[in-house]
Amino acid sequence: MALLLGVGVTAGLFVFHVAVVPLIFKYSKTFRRSLVFANFVQWPPNVDYDDPSSRGIEGGRNFNIEYHSEVDHCPVKIGIWHILPKTLYERIKGDFEHTDKEQLNRIMDEELAKSTMPVMMYCHGNSNSRAATHRIQLYKFFQQMDFHTIAYDYRGYGDSTNLNPTEDGVVEDSLVVYEWLCNTVAKEGKRPPLFVWGHSLGTGISSHLLGNLPELSTRLLSRESPLPPPCGLILEAPFNNLADEVAQHPLSKLVTWLPYYESTFVAPFRSAPEHKFCSEVHLNRARTLPVLILHAKDDVIVPFLVGLRLYRSIVASRIDGGAPVKLHAYDKSLGLGHKWICNAKDLPQVVGEFVKDHR
Repeated sequence: MALLLGVGVTAGLFVFHVAVVPLIFKYSKTFRRSLVFANFVQWPPNVDYDDPSSRGIEGGRNFNIEYHSEVDHCPVKIGIWHILPKTLYERIKGDFEHTDKEQLNRIMDEELAKSTMPVMMYCHGNSNSRAATHRIQLYKFFQQMDFHTIAYDYRGYGDSTNLNPTEDGVVEDSLVVYEWLCNTVAKEGKRPPLFVWGHSLGTGISSHLLGNLPELSTRLLSRESPLPPPCGLILEAPFNNLADEVAQHPLSKLVTWLPYYESTFVAPFRSAPEHKFCSEVHLNRARTLPVLILHAKDDVIVPFLVGLRLYRSIVASRIDGGAPVKLHAYDKSLGLGHKWICNAKDLPQVVGEFVKDHR
């Protein structure tokens, strides 16, 4: 009896593996969207976004941007943290202790507008929020480098409006934050060096944003002139397109032997407009944008191969001229994986040189 039961369970799991899972992958947009954005994972829980210091951040403030989404045709609120550079925070530290929130926002807006220090706009990857531990570690690196940090959550993440995210939706959110940032730093006439940093899925979002900035500025913001591009784009653990990332993911090895693997598991990510994330296509349109790629060779979430493909694609698009693109790879022995390039010993030098060369 036990033997028969065991055979039955094994057969059931096999059928689920070769029949049910492929059908879900191919026909359920909701399932695929959940895998791509993973915004159902929110850790740590119960974050007090209004108080960045509760997550160990000094010199930070929380604020919101509210706008009407042209993508989802509804109001959207975006939660944002602005974290000051180290030397600037030390200079105005007393304002954090003796000033109300409204006045502190005015002070920090003014400091951002007149700053000559670089500004880093951070596009995070999937799951969790801007309060995730590895992201906070990166903000502290930015702060030590004397950068302003602008970190925000897309729709469906953190304290932003709870909508189902799509590629167009999260790119629109990023566009609105970028416009606010450009408008803020332009108030004093001379703009400080502005850079965009994307990690993992955030590399797909930032590549889509900056590769199509003129068209997005006109179509979604109704601007007569497009937003100016940043000084450079830094991509941490990027992929060339989402379909290739899915095909190279370690879990794909469980199903690559199926004769319908390509059409069932990979093809939907090539055709679905909700989440194609074709960074190689987008960045081929931005030939004047300097790009720095950071990738660890022991990254099992976004394998190094797909980052290398993106690098080669950008280089090929600029064979007749264009801004420099650099790939900085980290050896497996360093154990940096997918999330911890922020701990690399040479990161201050690598990022510092890129910012210095293109500011």
